[in-house]
Amino acid sequence: MNCTVCSAPALPIDDACVFCHAPLVESDAPDELLDYLVERLPIAHAKRGHLNRGPITELAIDVDGRSFRARVKNEILELAPPVELAAWVDLLLTKLSDAAAGDHDLRRAVLRSGWALR
Repeated sequence: MNCTVCSAPALPIDDACVFCHAPLVESDAPDELLDYLVERLPIAHAKRGHLNRGPITELAIDVDGRSFRARVKNEILELAPPVELAAWVDLLLTKLSDAAAGDHDLRRAVLRSGWALR
């Protein structure tokens, strides 16, 4: 399921989309979150399976000296820093908002995605 406003994977914080703050009725564990972030963030680095094919197995985003990592291991998503998924995305978006103030390309990517700046 995706957010009806920004089309992001449905990750709620206080019953609102973590990306755009629109109200969410339902949520589920988004399998496509890594693909979604790689498509929209020019600073995201992804690794795929053997011969760089298949689904994304690792994601790395470095923002203002802070590193955000996600990897799929045994079909479980492991996050660094190790927090709940919605909180991880919220922290990432907060850092991206700060960095977007000085990076035109990043600001354009965040705004085109329909995400609320923090």
